[in-house]
Amino acid sequence: MMDFNDAEGPVDARPERPSRDAVRAQLLQRLEAVLQALYPHGRVRRGKFHLGNTQGEQGDSLEVELSGPKAGLWTDHATGEGGDVFDLIAAHANLDARDDFAIVLAMAAELAEHVPASVPAGSGKRRRSEAAMDELGPHTARWDYLSADGELIACVYRYDPPEGKQYRPWDAKRRKHQAPTPRPLYHQPGMAAALEVILVEGEKSADALIARGFCATTAMNGAKAPIEKTDWSPLAGKHVLLWPDKDKPGWEYAMQAAQAALKAGAASCALLHLPEDKPEAWDAADAAEDGFDIDGFLRAGERTYLAPGSDDAPPPIDFAGLDWSSDDGLGLAFTRHYAEDWRYCAAWGQWLSWTGTRWNPDRTLVLQHLVRGVCRAAQVFAERPSQRAKLASASTVGGVERLARSDPRHASFAESWDRDLWALNTPNGIVDLRRGTLRRHARGEQMTKLTTASPAGDCPTWRHFLGDVTGGDGDLAAYLQRVVGYCLTGVTTEHALFFLYGTGANGKSVFVNTLATILGDYATNAPMETFMETRGDRHPTDLAGLRGARFVAASETEQGRRWNEAKLKAITGGDKISARFMRQDFFEYVPQFKLVIAGNHKPAMRNVDEAMKRRLHMVPFTVTIPPERRDRRLTEKLLAERDGIMAWAVQGCLDWQQTGLRAPQCVIDATEEYFEEEDRVGEFVTEDCYVHRDARASIEDVFHRWRERGEQRGEYIGTSRWLVQQLMARGFSRMRLPGGAKGLTGLSLKPRQQNTRLPYADN
Repeated sequence: MMDFNDAEGPVDARPERPSRDAVRAQLLQRLEAVLQALYPHGRVRRGKFHLGNTQGEQGDSLEVELSGPKAGLWTDHATGEGGDVFDLIAAHANLDARDDFAIVLAMAAELAEHVPASVPAGSGKRRRSEAAMDELGPHTARWDYLSADGELIACVYRYDPPEGKQYRPWDAKRRKHQAPTPRPLYHQPGMAAALEVILVEGEKSADALIARGFCATTAMNGAKAPIEKTDWSPLAGKHVLLWPDKDKPGWEYAMQAAQAALKAGAASCALLHLPEDKPEAWDAADAAEDGFDIDGFLRAGERTYLAPGSDDAPPPIDFAGLDWSSDDGLGLAFTRHYAEDWRYCAAWGQWLSWTGTRWNPDRTLVLQHLVRGVCRAAQVFAERPSQRAKLASASTVGGVERLARSDPRHASFAESWDRDLWALNTPNGIVDLRRGTLRRHARGEQMTKLTTASPAGDCPTWRHFLGDVTGGDGDLAAYLQRVVGYCLTGVTTEHALFFLYGTGANGKSVFVNTLATILGDYATNAPMETFMETRGDRHPTDLAGLRGARFVAASETEQGRRWNEAKLKAITGGDKISARFMRQDFFEYVPQFKLVIAGNHKPAMRNVDEAMKRRLHMVPFTVTIPPERRDRRLTEKLLAERDGIMAWAVQGCLDWQQTGLRAPQCVIDATEEYFEEEDRVGEFVTEDCYVHRDARASIEDVFHRWRERGEQRGEYIGTSRWLVQQLMARGFSRMRLPGGAKGLTGLSLKPRQQNTRLPYADN
């Protein structure tokens, strides 16, 4: 029985989903104000709100009832479209009111929460103070900054003139196109009840996260926001997660904003490490448009927790009994302050920091910033300018960092990280895979990896999906559960690799990709070239990147490719393999990963031997989902059940420990059929040879027949030595024939088939 109640999980930052009727009532109470917020170009005439279309262009063809029993209903007389207020919000956001209703409802709730109950005086009319914006044209977007009580503080308008986008603030109190003093944070009503707040750059990024149920905010003007002129007090007591744009201004803004938030009383500040494969300036809005796994990234993405301290106010460091003027004393002071949360691994050449759930590699040189803080703190003791200059120098900072590396309180061995092969680190705690129980995170576990899901609840959509792709085969579905459970562990005792085959539209890629997303850091993708035969040796970096992974996915096999059988045997055999990263030394590691490949074409095999037969599991995904049943949002729906799928996988691990993989008959049959198809030597023996204990044949004649056969069929021929080895593996033996020629015993060649067709036989 699985028990996941031993550890306390983090508080979910998502609010409860509001009811449809409650949101509708709130919208109708402030309908005109909501419409004015959505469509600034709209106009009210004769009790109806008029505009050109659902995208907000000027015109009269679309009208919305503002009062009476039909309030909120709308009709576009130009297109014949219509609906209620939810349909209008969906159309404005280019969403489907039915398929995307959860997002539409969240957007509607935000509107109902943000928009004042009454339209500000003069709304819908051009004010004199707005005349200065005429040269920019009409605004293309608007964001309201509200107080925690819902009072409008300011608006930010976006304009898109030919020379490029521009933003203009509006001070609601002073009724001027200028930023208020101090500048407010965005989305304060939503922040009031949240414990975790995501700080991003810009209102568009904040809205992208808010629409998905997260509490997000931004400073007015994003990365250009004047930190000292912004009111950061709404972040007091909050756990702040910073998601900057992927560029230098974004990084600098995040570091300054973090210090401002901590100074304002934030409970903690953590800086997310953005994915390395994303382009310059990539942000949360881009992530939403790309279909990026935002939920998993916020749950388990690498991050660094930041401590208070700035150039003006360095962190409090205890120098008691230490020589602050020497690198050694500064290094000891650093260790005294940071020993608990920082480790250095010499084999990796990398510092790691504790985040509360795992140890994160320091990819953004935060440690250098902390060392500088120690050196700045020591400057208060310096009496001469030369001493202060020395403490601020790069050589001092670098020297202190190098000394700290070797301190036993920081130093660690590569082998000590992620060493428990039966422990799985999840956001809510560490799963003991032997028992299926959960325990608290702890520094001493030395875990660097984290899944994006914690085991909890059920996964009905996932179970239904498995029923579809297996054609209702319960044995195959149960086998897949055991396979996934085995993949959670770091052990490779099964020495197995799994090939999911079938033509398109059968769910195998969705199956693999969903699991890889849920397993987070424990999963990685590998190019098929890594496991295929190539003309030249592939660089060992292919295998270096797989160290520490437990689930390695590969896909899209090309027709006509062959397995690299020697490499497959090495990585599934349980022995150490050698690899290295680019421009680094070789290292050895024992693979923990299980290889799961999805492909439409089965790779060919040169040597059909017992070692490969023991390893390869051919898993049929042969049910084609008809077009009318294909769901383009299936992956999104499955990931919404990620915690339930993780619980399903943990149960699969327990089942595997009880019974083993226990392949069902369909997998056994498919695997045997594959090896029969690939056994070219066995086919040759059956079709071209007699097998008898007393039979004899010369190796030269056997290879000559084999070569002729291969040339006619376009198959691999190899060498005479290779063919003899294959035949000996099947029980035939070498011998010397009379006259000294090399031969084989146990087989002889069948006579060649002669053309015996007689003339006029058809008569």
